[in-house]
Amino acid sequence: MKRFVLLAVTLATLAACDAPPGVTTAPSFAPPSGSPPPAVSESGGHNPTDVMFLQMMAAQYGPAAELLKLAAGRSANTKVRELAAAMDVTQADELAKVQGWLRGWSEPLTPAADPSLHAGHGGLPATGPDEVKALRDAPAAEFDKVFLNLLIGHQHQAVEYARMELTAGVNPQVLEFATRVDQTRTAQVTMMLGMVSG
Repeated sequence: MKRFVLLAVTLATLAACDAPPGVTTAPSFAPPSGSPPPAVSESGGHNPTDVMFLQMMAAQYGPAAELLKLAAGRSANTKVRELAAAMDVTQADELAKVQGWLRGWSEPLTPAADPSLHAGHGGLPATGPDEVKALRDAPAAEFDKVFLNLLIGHQHQAVEYARMELTAGVNPQVLEFATRVDQTRTAQVTMMLGMVSG
């Protein structure tokens, strides 16, 4: 139970930890406080928030795919392997859709590298080569714990991106996608917290 509470507290504070040292303010894609959200585009147009959301999601998929493939191959827990395999297929489909939108709009497939541009919506993806190496090097007895904790943080960050989009995006299809991301990742985080504490 103590571990579950610690994970829940850690999860709730992840967003505050994503900004790099020395970054205290950053542009936000959410409307100013008290401002109404932007009107949804009837013509299927898009705004910078739609683009940023898709770019951030695209940047998440690569590291996630590595984590999921490692788990599908190494975990001794059937539930963990099944979760990893299902998520890998879903996220590959999502990546194709995200890149299709960005290409259709002639927008870059990757977000700008300046961390200060991303501190207001959860930061650049926190999962990278170091996290993948930590999972690859994890001993068998610790593998599932390391995997689940990494993936909890990773999926929570996707929720942050989705909520940014739902606050300030305008493209109806992208808003619908963001709603699904919010719902599915939140459910996955809840499930994985239960698996870690079980």
